Amino acid sequence: MKKLLGIVVLGLFWCNVGYAERYVCSFTYNGEPDSIVYERTGKFFKKSNRVSNRIIFEDEYAIVLENTLTFSGKEKAQTYTTLIDKKRLTFVFIGLEYQNNTPVSEGKCQLF
Repeated sequence: MKKLLGIVVLGLFWCNVGYAERYVCSFTYNGEPDSIVYERTGKFFKKSNRVSNRIIFEDEYAIVLENTLTFSGKEKAQTYTTLIDKKRLTFVFIGLEYQNNTPVSEGKCQLF
């Protein structure tokens, strides 16, 4: 019985790892090296900064993620978009806000 339980637990662990999708992407920010982790959770990718981005497009070559924020009473809207190239393992990120866009961040990724 212990042997069967061990096989089942290992099988479930292996299946969970087999379907996990995690991109660790490195880039330079303000002249300093930095990285961010994107981990798939259903129809979203949760980033290492705890923000979830919705998958708005995906095929065998690319994943496009977005997160749009609006602030009531402040007449302010922001949208953040990430493009992950699944074949070249690269990414590009930008945040857009009227007259206050973020710099374009881009770099290489590793798939785990």
